[in-house]
Amino acid sequence: MIYADLHIHIGQSLDNKLVKVTASKSLTLPNILEVARDIKGLNMIGIVDAHSEGVRKDFRTLLTLGEIHALAEGGYAAKGLTIIPGHEIELQIGEGNAHFLAYFPSLNHIEDYVRQIRAATKNWQLSTQKGHLQIEQWLEAVEKAEGIWFPAHAFTPHKGIYGNCCRRLADVLPILPRGLEIGLSADRAMAKSISELENVVLFSNSDAHSLTNIAREYNLLEDVESSFQGFSDLLLINPKGSVRNFGLPPKVGKYHRTYCLHCEQVVLTSPPQLACPVCGSHHVVTGVLDRVVSIADNTLTDNDPSRYVYQVPLQRLPGIGPKMYQRLLNHFKTEMAVLHEVSEEELFPIAGEKITAWILKARRNDLKFISGGGGVFGKVLDILSLKQE
Repeated sequence: MIYADLHIHIGQSLDNKLVKVTASKSLTLPNILEVARDIKGLNMIGIVDAHSEGVRKDFRTLLTLGEIHALAEGGYAAKGLTIIPGHEIELQIGEGNAHFLAYFPSLNHIEDYVRQIRAATKNWQLSTQKGHLQIEQWLEAVEKAEGIWFPAHAFTPHKGIYGNCCRRLADVLPILPRGLEIGLSADRAMAKSISELENVVLFSNSDAHSLTNIAREYNLLEDVESSFQGFSDLLLINPKGSVRNFGLPPKVGKYHRTYCLHCEQVVLTSPPQLACPVCGSHHVVTGVLDRVVSIADNTLTDNDPSRYVYQVPLQRLPGIGPKMYQRLLNHFKTEMAVLHEVSEEELFPIAGEKITAWILKARRNDLKFISGGGGVFGKVLDILSLKQE
């Protein structure tokens, strides 16, 4: 059983050079390993800026120091945590630009991949740069470097392939991906309303731009080896393998519903709303739910909690400030333990009645929300607002 967050960014490399400009500078490789393993309780992570010249140097530094070591089946181990090196890239697809994720067995494989497409990207230090090449060329480079790939945050209006580029992947891609990242404003049921995704493995990842947001969404992988090969086999050999998603309720996502840029309001009437029902403006940020409903060819059903677990991260729950958060970690070690494993009887003497009630309420998916949109996260009705990144 593996808890995996496969989309984590680097804020800066250890030589103090920026990698992800919009990410926290504390998001360094050593800090990520510590937080992901010792605080969040993850077993596998994907570092999607391992293409960066500075980040590759950081990997080699940690290898020299013995902080990580290469696994025979691909990936790297850091005291019980498996690291899969990868790259997020922006490509022009169909009607717009979309982000894609690629993962590789080792740094040598990533360097082979970078050599193949070096001329297509201007800056190999920075994260998620635009690649000036055709999708067919990119896929060939990934394959030659023995990598695997799939679209990132596929339904978001900002660089999501469904949200920004096409109604069907088959219309714009030479082959269908074996996997797909759902994104914060959608869930498995929404994805399954598109029939071409029936046999595609669906992932929920954090897309973390800060240490706090590591594992705000993640996956439970069962009967999977903790290595690159195990991850690859899940996609290529056993596409119906057991993946359980743990993610924010879609309403919390900051692009869940359409947002009118004229009225500056989230549209909450029945989807799909592709224009503002108040002022009639088409100058809107289309919501993920609205987009999905407009392109779906299967019935949009209710969420299946056995496959997609709605979860609010521990630090976003009411009343859990820094002191209570640390108190919980001191007693129960990791967030995963608090969120999933610790009993009510164990929680009560440490967290008190109110905090225990909130944790149990979150476990039961018993929180109510006002939908987010236009880049603003949704809100918990019970407490007026949800802590934001």
